[in-house]
Amino acid sequence: MLVRPIIGGWEPPRIDRIVAIERRRLATLPVVGLSGDLHQDLGRGAMAIEISGSLFGDAARDAFLKEVRERFLAGEPVDFVADIIKESKLEQALIEELAMQESAELADTFSYRIVLREYTEPPEPPGVGDFGLELELDLGLLAELGLDMLDLPAITADIPPMSELLTPVREASETLKSTLGGADVLLKPLADLFGGP
Repeated sequence: MLVRPIIGGWEPPRIDRIVAIERRRLATLPVVGLSGDLHQDLGRGAMAIEISGSLFGDAARDAFLKEVRERFLAGEPVDFVADIIKESKLEQALIEELAMQESAELADTFSYRIVLREYTEPPEPPGVGDFGLELELDLGLLAELGLDMLDLPAITADIPPMSELLTPVREASETLKSTLGGADVLLKPLADLFGGP
């Protein structure tokens, strides 16, 4: 390897193998009577890089775990450089997975696997302050036109006074009051039974 993999300024030690996996996102569309399926290409998925290696001794293991866990727990995208990703657009990656293994069969041997996933910066959300600025002038003009076209005196001329509108409501409330007026006398035995007022 001309350029050894470097993860956020740190070079993983004693690499046995490095694998780059790239896929296209394909939607499979089954069609009745057609041999095979139709596929719709939804673009390229995020590249995955798998690095595996092994270490010997407790000191090497502890130094490795300190470095890799610090980057993993941060959960931040890190710069990534390696020969295997040449001609790709991968510049930053997230450490997606860590797998470590020790075995009694091989004393003082520690093996690891790191999976990185290509990181793409999400687009900036639209500014809240800019929302609807292009509509502001149009809405003001439409409001002025709407008010100019309304004949407010003609619209309000046929509206009766508020006291006339409330007359049916007032009569109904008086009827309800007189109907329910004797309810407290009828319900007094229940109130006495349950200890109410």
